[in-house]
Amino acid sequence: MSIYKTQILFLLCLSIVCIKLAVSEDQVTYFSEYCSERIRHDQTNLNDLLSNLTAEAETKKFYNSSIGEGRNKIEGIFLCNGGYTTQVCSKCITVAAGQIQQKCPNNVEAIIWYGQCMLRYSNRSIFSIEDDSVYRIFEYGPLDYKRFDQELVSTLIDLSNTVKVDDTELASANGVVYIEELIGLVTYVECTPDIKQSDCKKCLQTGLNRLQMNGIQLKTIVQPSCRIAYFYVDLGAGVGKGFSLAWIVVTAVVAIAATSLVSNVYMCFRKVKARGKPTGLDEMESMENLHLQYNTIKAAADNFAPANKIGQGGFGVVYMGTLPDGQAIAVKRLASQSGQGIREFKSEASLVAKLQHKNLVKLFGFCLEGEEKLLVYEFVPNKSLDRYLFDAKRGACLNWETRKKVVMGIARGLVYLHEDSRFRIIHRDLKPSNILLDADMNPKIADFGMAKLFGNDQTQGNTSRVAGTFGYMAPEYAATGHFSVKSDVFSFGVILLEVVSGRRNSVLLIQDDDENLLNYAWRLWNEGSIEELVDPNIKEVSSTSEVTRYIHIGLLSIQQDAAKRPTMAMIMSMMRSESIALPPPKAPPAFPYRRNLSKDSDYSNAVFTEEIFTDVNVR
Repeated sequence: MSIYKTQILFLLCLSIVCIKLAVSEDQVTYFSEYCSERIRHDQTNLNDLLSNLTAEAETKKFYNSSIGEGRNKIEGIFLCNGGYTTQVCSKCITVAAGQIQQKCPNNVEAIIWYGQCMLRYSNRSIFSIEDDSVYRIFEYGPLDYKRFDQELVSTLIDLSNTVKVDDTELASANGVVYIEELIGLVTYVECTPDIKQSDCKKCLQTGLNRLQMNGIQLKTIVQPSCRIAYFYVDLGAGVGKGFSLAWIVVTAVVAIAATSLVSNVYMCFRKVKARGKPTGLDEMESMENLHLQYNTIKAAADNFAPANKIGQGGFGVVYMGTLPDGQAIAVKRLASQSGQGIREFKSEASLVAKLQHKNLVKLFGFCLEGEEKLLVYEFVPNKSLDRYLFDAKRGACLNWETRKKVVMGIARGLVYLHEDSRFRIIHRDLKPSNILLDADMNPKIADFGMAKLFGNDQTQGNTSRVAGTFGYMAPEYAATGHFSVKSDVFSFGVILLEVVSGRRNSVLLIQDDDENLLNYAWRLWNEGSIEELVDPNIKEVSSTSEVTRYIHIGLLSIQQDAAKRPTMAMIMSMMRSESIALPPPKAPPAFPYRRNLSKDSDYSNAVFTEEIFTDVNVR
């Protein structure tokens, strides 16, 4: 096979592995940020600038703009990687605009880098000026290919010398260093297109001097004006036969674009290298080190004494206990008739043990002995959100700042599940009784017995057995069994409206039998009297505009059409930055939240699980 055909075939292989990831709009991969030491005093201009940049990202992949005059002038730039769609670019800049204000809240200059984009602002002139003053390096995995370092450096130098800079086009170049016929190191360089050709070369040369190879299989260096990356790919399994050379050449053009997606290379590498290895639940269920002895748990819970009982539900009882090392625990003891099989039980245990996030409840272990099925969680002293939210006396303890902290923490936990964890996870049973509150009222998402685990390139699924809690299930899930990350977004929207109103989403709390909380909120919104929705416990002390914005976000999250609901990452940005304009919401579903469901209804065959709780969440 000629070198030319080998290169084309290699790029074709790369496109087959990566092209699905290239068009995903649910992947925004954070790299790093830089915040200057100088402090900013004027916030208004920055808000206006970020709003302008966010709007322009809907149609552009590179843009610069400035706001203000003299000392108050501020300049901003964004650059999106060329292989992504404008939708992905828009999402990345929207997320970046919110994150940069959180990570650099009072700085006169800041940069934030993602795999998909870069966003930058400063109170000094930065347009058309090469800047390599700061840098960040991301790397993964040692690999015994140091003998290729020199060839790798030479290839990157060649790319740096040949990349074309034109302020009307994105400035990038890519290549391959071959290790074997279908194994190689894919290389990529990129500059902001506003700088001169010579400045682009200078920036890339500076980056190369900082980028020590040392046999590492994946490395990226980002600087204000340029980016360099390379990554190892093994396509030893080859490509199916029957492709004409002409077809391969055409397809390779798409593959070349795919090589620019630096944030996806790690996923591509994992996808290719995972052949023959256990994945998903099979891998997770092999974690026997989580198994705890029954007698140890029984002793910790004082023989499951009634005095240690802290909650009960349709799937069992929860007991408080203390392990020998002094660790406080909550033991979830599933009833034999609970309906949760051994596979589902082990899936929940293994799944939660893999998740490490401050807004997810921590699992210490499980026990399967005889008829006993036990899950051992961290003890969360303030128990569940519904215990406070729907109780007149306890509700007074939830001021507006606490409620904001709770919904923001839930959002962070969901972003982790949907985008940042090793696997994409859809909870499917999000509700206030599954949100636990620690001693500082920080929320922790609990109960993953119904969670669905996907690979990072899968975003939705279907099931013939719909199970969940009436009032929190998205309409498309209840009707057809179709679920996605937008199903969790719907549940989050219901919780957000409950947090603001202090009302449960039930017809029993609304005088009109046909009107639940969602439709009630929608009616008030259209009548211009949304303040009537706000819980009296926070009405006198909360910011009216901020509460109204949260209600607006809640209504966007519960729209009938799942495609119109924002992602959780977008919701976080909306809550953090008032400079992000919110679109008008569409109507929520009028069903399935009627008191009585007709046998002719689309929902008549759906299986609903209604749970009754005392103090804490159990299944």
